[in-house]
Amino acid sequence: MKSRRLPVESELIPYAAGFPPGNRWLVLAPHPDDEVFGIGATLALGVRRGVEAHVVVVTDGGAQGTPAEREREARAAAAALGLAEPEFWRFPDRSLSPDDPVLRGRLLEAMKHRSPDVVFVTSPVELHPDHRALAMAVQRAVRALSFLGLRCGGLDWVAAYEVGTPLRPNLLVAADEGWESKRRAIACYAGQIAARPYDQVTEALGTFRTLTLEGVGKAEAFHLERARRIAHLSSWRWASLMGVPPAAAARRSG
Repeated sequence: MKSRRLPVESELIPYAAGFPPGNRWLVLAPHPDDEVFGIGATLALGVRRGVEAHVVVVTDGGAQGTPAEREREARAAAAALGLAEPEFWRFPDRSLSPDDPVLRGRLLEAMKHRSPDVVFVTSPVELHPDHRALAMAVQRAVRALSFLGLRCGGLDWVAAYEVGTPLRPNLLVAADEGWESKRRAIACYAGQIAARPYDQVTEALGTFRTLTLEGVGKAEAFHLERARRIAHLSSWRWASLMGVPPAAAARRSG
C-alpha cells in the first residue's frame, strides 16, 4: 500500500507576499479595535493605493469599556489609518449569532449598498464567539446572495482575517510600509491596551507572519476565497480550510 505524501511547507503557506484584490472593500469588525489589530496595516496600504475601504463596527464594545469611549477610539483609529469614519451598528457586545435575521439583513443591505469587491471579516476559527458568529453570519448572507447569482452588489471575494487566533493563510501582505500607521491607530485604543496587552500580541503576530517571507519585517495574514465558493461550503468546511474549527463550527453547523 502506497503511503500518502505529506505536503511541503510551500503547499501550506505562501512564500511570496501578495495584496488583496479589488478597489472597493467592506471591512467588518465585530468590535471597535478588531479592524486595527487584525488588518490595520493592510487598510493603510489600501488607502494609499486608492482603495475605497468602508469599515463597519458591528457591536458596541460595551463588554470592555463604555460604548461611547469605544466609538471615540474607533474614530481616532480610522483617522490614523487615513480612513473615513466607521459605521456603527451597535449590536450588544457578545450577543452576535449567525442565525440572527436582523444581523443578516444588515449584512445584506451593506453588501448591496456598498457593492464591495471584497468583504473582510474575522475568521471562523477565532476564539471570541462574536468573531466566529460574524464570520458565519457573513457566510449565510453570501449564500443568500448566491441565490441571485451574486448579482446583488457584485461581490467577488471574502477575506477572513485573524485577530486573536492564527489561521492558515493563503495570502500574506508585506505590511512594513503600513505598520507605523497601524501602531498609531493601535495607540488610539488606549482603553483596550490598558485591559490586555493587545499591542504586544499584534506586534508578535506581525513578526510571526514573516517566517516565510524574505526581507519583510511585519506581515498580515488572510484566507481569501471566491464568494461563490464560500456560498457553497458548509461553515465547518470553510473553517477547516483555515485550521481546526472550534466547537461552534463543528460538522453539524450549516
